Amino acid sequence: MAEALKVNNIEVLVPKDPNFSIIIPKLGANANVVANVDSANPDQYLPALEAGVAHAAGTKFPGERGHIYLFAHSTNTFTNVSRFNAIFYLLYKLEPGDEINVYYQGVRHTYHVTGKAIVDPSEVEYITRTSETETLTLQTCWPPGTIAQRMLIFAQ
Repeated sequence: MAEALKVNNIEVLVPKDPNFSIIIPKLGANANVVANVDSANPDQYLPALEAGVAHAAGTKFPGERGHIYLFAHSTNTFTNVSRFNAIFYLLYKLEPGDEINVYYQGVRHTYHVTGKAIVDPSEVEYITRTSETETLTLQTCWPPGTIAQRMLIFAQ
């Protein structure tokens, strides 16, 4: 007697904006990306973080060789995720090999996590670093709900 085929429910995440957005399937994260945000100017980055994820001004865009830097809020409790638009709330769960999709100008760019680091907020060289290959860095505050340190996720 044949067994019934069991099929898991699959949730397909559609980018919020195919012109510039990010999807992290493992985390169920899906957000718009605001381009060219001055990461040192709160008048620019605070409204951008309310809208989604910010792309650091001066860094590359998907499809260009070099370093792409995206940053967003985290928070200390699940109940505050929507209040703070904490897109990167679960970023700490990413491990090497996990997939990150960035949609830019209608094209999907797929990156895979290569590592992560916890750094001091004064360590800004991560924003300005250069790369001969296309690399992606995601940044959020660490521990969640504080501004004590920064968690960085590296992907290629």
